[in-house]
Amino acid sequence: MTISDTFDAVHPVNDRYTPPQTGELDQIAAVFTDGRLSGGAPVLAEYERALADWFGVRRAVAVNSGSSAIHAAFVALDVRPGDEVLVPATAPIPTALPILTCGAIPVIVDTGPGSLALHAADLKAKITARTKAAISLPLWGYPVDDADAATVLAEAGVPLIEDACQAHGTRIRGQYAGTRYRAGCFSTHDRKLLSTGEGGFVLTDDLELADRIDHYTHLGHLKGTQHGVNYKLAAPLAAIGLTRLRELHTQLQQRRDNAHQILAGLPRDGSILAELPYAKGDEPNYYNLVLTTRPDKAEATATAFAAAGLPPDSSRYRYKPLYHQPIFAQYATPCPNAEQLTATTIQLPVHPGMTPSALRWVTDRTHALAEGQP
Repeated sequence: MTISDTFDAVHPVNDRYTPPQTGELDQIAAVFTDGRLSGGAPVLAEYERALADWFGVRRAVAVNSGSSAIHAAFVALDVRPGDEVLVPATAPIPTALPILTCGAIPVIVDTGPGSLALHAADLKAKITARTKAAISLPLWGYPVDDADAATVLAEAGVPLIEDACQAHGTRIRGQYAGTRYRAGCFSTHDRKLLSTGEGGFVLTDDLELADRIDHYTHLGHLKGTQHGVNYKLAAPLAAIGLTRLRELHTQLQQRRDNAHQILAGLPRDGSILAELPYAKGDEPNYYNLVLTTRPDKAEATATAFAAAGLPPDSSRYRYKPLYHQPIFAQYATPCPNAEQLTATTIQLPVHPGMTPSALRWVTDRTHALAEGQP
């Protein structure tokens, strides 16, 4: 089954969410009327202020992609060729490529048992004199409590950043993902909750770090005193983001309602399927609803979901721990917890664009598979 065949009339669930228009065209028209379409247009500063206000941080810097956001954060933290960056084994390719862009070495760390959080003991064992930064990853928008790992890193003087590219609105210990550590990096790619087509941003309370990121992503503001690149976000995309940000709370609630509808009918014993666990009081944003199954049921369950038209990431995208990707194979270390997690998770769409009939269909199929029915 290919991605193109996955969603059709028989399997009526499209996992791509297209937000309804809520004034984007008017915002874009205003930008065109103003005539300034580049990353230096006034709407960029307005968008950055709105982002900072929404997430409750001191600064936001808008950029042209989530990968650019991560790369710029690394550069601002002085990650250089030969340095090491600690990255969870569950990281997808876009999380880790910026490490290579810096000429640095990815050091792949296992996650905790049944968790997306960095395994504190494995992390501690892999810190060296060359360790320059570490990444926390709330994948699929699920809360990641890296408190133990953060303590280890703080004691070693290693800054921690969050790749929150899928975690807009995710809550962890009362804070938004992307606001808990030195910096948070987000994508606004077409598939993200806050979508501008392409784009991203960095959040931080560290004003000096924000200035370094801003200067690097704006060609050093053409002062000729430091190196920089052109990672600016174009004005029309900022206008889209500014408009859609106002609807983000509504979208979050709709996703949570949809996820809870599917979860409500699962067998309470969790014998085959249960939600990926997270701490009490935390809230996923439900970029996807993520279910887990027992290791002895993993292959059969993934096959059953794929046959039902709901293929998990392990089959749709061949998702496995990072070191299974050829470009990262040389950095492989044993990560048994991440191996099990990636093999036993099922990702389901719960976005607001799902029709009531599509949501019922996903709910019915999920419940049937949870009860062992074909």
